[in-house]
Amino acid sequence: MKSRLLLLAIGTSALAADPNPKADDIAGNEAVKKIMETRPGRGVMRDDTPPTAPQDAVKLFKTRSDVAIDLMASEPVVDQPLYVSWDSKGRMWVTQYRQYQFPAGLKIVSYDQHLRAKFDKVPLPPPRGEKGADKITVFEDTDGDGFFDKHEDVITGLNIASAALHGMGRIWVLNPPYLLSYPDADFDAKPDGDPEVELSGFGLEDTHSVATSLQWGMDGWLYGANGSTTTGNVSSANTKNVKWEGQCIWRYHPKKKTFEIYAEGGGNTFSLDFDSKGRLFSGTNGATRGMHYEQGSYGIKGWGKHGPLTNPYAFGWFEHMRHEGDNKRFPQAFTIYEGGLLGSAYEGKIIAPNALHNLVYVSERLPDGSTFRTKDEEQLITTKDRWFRPVWAGVGPDGGFYMADWYDTRLSHVSPVDDWHKTSGRIYRVRPASGAPRLKPFDLSKASGEELLGYLSHQNEWFRKQAVLEIAWGKQAELAPKLSDMLDGPHGLEALWALDMLDHSLEGQNKSVQDLRYAAQEKAIHSKDPYLRRWAVKMVGDADGLSFCSLDNLHGETHPEVRAQLLATAKRLPAVLALPRLQSGDAEDESGHLPLLAWWALESKAEKEREAVFHYLKTHLDFLKTKLFRDHLAEKLAKRYALAGGEENLNSCADLLALTNDETLRGKFIAGIAAAFEGAEMPKLPDSLTKALNDYMAKQSGGDLTLALRSGNADALAKALKLLSDAKATNTARIAIAKTLAELGKQEAVMPMVAILKSSAAPSLKRGMLQAAAKFDDKRLPEALLLGWEGQIAGDKALREDALRVMAGRKEWAQILMNFVNEWKVPAKHFTIDIVRQLSLHKDADIDASIEKHWKGLLATGPTPEKKREAERIKAVIKTGLGDAEKGKIQFMGRCFACHKLFGEGGAIGPELTGYDRANVDFWLDNIFNPSLEIREGFGAYIVKTKGGQILTGLMDAQDANGIVIKDMANNKTAVKQADIEKMEASPISLMPEGLTTGMSDADLKNFFAYLMKK
Repeated sequence: MKSRLLLLAIGTSALAADPNPKADDIAGNEAVKKIMETRPGRGVMRDDTPPTAPQDAVKLFKTRSDVAIDLMASEPVVDQPLYVSWDSKGRMWVTQYRQYQFPAGLKIVSYDQHLRAKFDKVPLPPPRGEKGADKITVFEDTDGDGFFDKHEDVITGLNIASAALHGMGRIWVLNPPYLLSYPDADFDAKPDGDPEVELSGFGLEDTHSVATSLQWGMDGWLYGANGSTTTGNVSSANTKNVKWEGQCIWRYHPKKKTFEIYAEGGGNTFSLDFDSKGRLFSGTNGATRGMHYEQGSYGIKGWGKHGPLTNPYAFGWFEHMRHEGDNKRFPQAFTIYEGGLLGSAYEGKIIAPNALHNLVYVSERLPDGSTFRTKDEEQLITTKDRWFRPVWAGVGPDGGFYMADWYDTRLSHVSPVDDWHKTSGRIYRVRPASGAPRLKPFDLSKASGEELLGYLSHQNEWFRKQAVLEIAWGKQAELAPKLSDMLDGPHGLEALWALDMLDHSLEGQNKSVQDLRYAAQEKAIHSKDPYLRRWAVKMVGDADGLSFCSLDNLHGETHPEVRAQLLATAKRLPAVLALPRLQSGDAEDESGHLPLLAWWALESKAEKEREAVFHYLKTHLDFLKTKLFRDHLAEKLAKRYALAGGEENLNSCADLLALTNDETLRGKFIAGIAAAFEGAEMPKLPDSLTKALNDYMAKQSGGDLTLALRSGNADALAKALKLLSDAKATNTARIAIAKTLAELGKQEAVMPMVAILKSSAAPSLKRGMLQAAAKFDDKRLPEALLLGWEGQIAGDKALREDALRVMAGRKEWAQILMNFVNEWKVPAKHFTIDIVRQLSLHKDADIDASIEKHWKGLLATGPTPEKKREAERIKAVIKTGLGDAEKGKIQFMGRCFACHKLFGEGGAIGPELTGYDRANVDFWLDNIFNPSLEIREGFGAYIVKTKGGQILTGLMDAQDANGIVIKDMANNKTAVKQADIEKMEASPISLMPEGLTTGMSDADLKNFFAYLMKK
């Protein structure tokens, strides 16, 4: 208790000077200054709610009955805490992000549509550059009473410093664009001199998502996370220009001076954690509990905003861990609790604070094939204090669960206004309700060898891992025999880690230690413990001494996590060693991870070691018959070669076809080749491939007409046009041919399409035709739609709206459409708000005049008197009681179902609503009347203008280096090649229409909200 009194006795008064810079201080030009002064904020912005004093805020927390919460530090000693770590003396290092959100000494010269900044220069590394307000503060419990009684600012003047971590006799500080290391040989927590620049090139575009979360891996590498809206072009002494866009997990080897991306993707990867088995996880800004990463894997990203993956041939990605429970978004802070103190109810569970909703989750991890799924349990903490914004979570040496609380009403970074509350911040600890833990002062750096061996079996994972590190850093070679003896025990994994890192710290100069390490790794390969096997395999991939042939002992491996590591390691090995490991992917895996890992391993050799790939495929014909190859690898491999292009790669496509006479497998190869050229005519192909394709098509009862069209077959166009006009052919075949003809720009297809659109054909066929017809800039198409509007189009709502979207996408077509609306030949009521908004993007005076005439005020965003009156009406109605939820479901199905899921039913254009604060009327009204104020990550719209004159709007469904896929409000997906994009930008306007309650009676509203708010 005394430490809290000590920290708070200094006072909590605000700084005398305003710490928030103004536009004049930051803007590099008038255009940027105007944006800063006029751009509306989006998301949870600062309000006038008063803060609660630290000791009173603790009283507002409601916790599980078996735990209590302690205030460990607060303002004025701690402001804007972002990251926390502990050193081998148990001292707590707090990184205070007080300079956020603008780097000192830099000016913004431009913003992009995502409010990512471009600065006038690259800052110099501390201490040479402009001094910022960030600092590192160290807290210490000198008497072991369980609370801190001493603190000291050990490094100041930092400028966007996001994490600090002690180790190897140095203080490691992430200060993007740099990773710095300060010498601290005497371990007094104070730098002995200026820092060394270890890495440079981390992005600063969005200081909300910079590189952070430094952690020591049990492989001797230093790991970190990079957020979603910054980029990287990182160099070290021995690695140059490693580039990426968006979120990733990276690592750096302090001795080898090498840097690499460990895994890509995720939410806003602003946290990472290793569990006691060395598995890697991160939190997320989505609605699950986070990501589980395998080495070399690729994960889901927010396409468009966060850019494509670094590998254009990834052809897939890991999703977040499947989740069951609360679906409120933003459990970004994340840790896996293995501290021993809180008891078995928490051990191995995810504890994830949700800063957006002022609560803390506890979630169980359950196996899901080679990965995990999560399931919520009773929440650990809730509070009504809206200022509670936990941004970091972890476990301390005392076994307590710690949180860094940013403490502010504002949470959104999507605003250039710097009005953060920069003089507040708290550090909390959750511990057993029975009392605070006491931990006598210790120093693992001075512990004896026997003491360190004892710590390897400590109940708190922190001590186990820190002892491993100190054995290595202290070069305690005499411990090697005893570590070897521990391999068969319950802490064999810690012993393996320690032996491995110890030998590396000795740089292979102690042969007895090296021999024991090799023997330990060989023993681990044969162990009954799958996690020892897994780590031995990982060490092979990291080139850590184990003989490659040892992997042959795992040929019959059944454990899914070991299989996953075998495939991840295969990606790092030469092809002759890697390709036999692909068999590990031929197993059932509910998550789908194993086939993807197998593909990424194979893809990495496709061009670089082409000869070895084909030698393996020709000499292992049984592999071609496996489910893995036939269902997951064959088509991807052919597509990969075809996409890469060039004579050698196209010859490889022919070589694949020559591998087998199995027509089903050859069909897979053909499908991959065809997919590579989707949207364009095939280039001139090598004779060997042309013959192989022609032979294949000749055997397919008349040939694969789609492929024949793309390959330039002389008879294919006539056959295709005949099929397109054949009313007896299947709709699926006619739509596929129409799509291909349109992508190839075959103008001859226009009149058959016109005939179909004018006919009484099924709406499903016409909808398919529309997506193809949209690619032709030919006014006969909109005229066909409009002249037959009443009789052939308007009767089917889905067809009608698709037709309007297609016509709204081209300026000339939109002008023709508006003439029909102005003449009352097409009813204005047929238009949805997204279609009207699409019309407005042409910036045409006549179209704008028609919008003003027919839909005046429809496109207004933000608060209006009309919206305010309607919201007040709804509130008054609901106050009198709710109605019939079952009747309300009918309203939901008509107004919301196409875009939103609720109770497991609905579309995926917008976020699922089940997990939101549905009992809160204000939540619903804010989102119904002002949906653009906060657009949830992943559901922002994009506006794409093609070189062919189309304007497309919708969600970014996928992106790679080859192009994008846009999904509109009707769930229609349009692929656009990168070369065909003239302009692409994020829309600041939500896809959600604002007139949702228009026309609803009081009874309708009662029923509607009864369903929305149903428990």
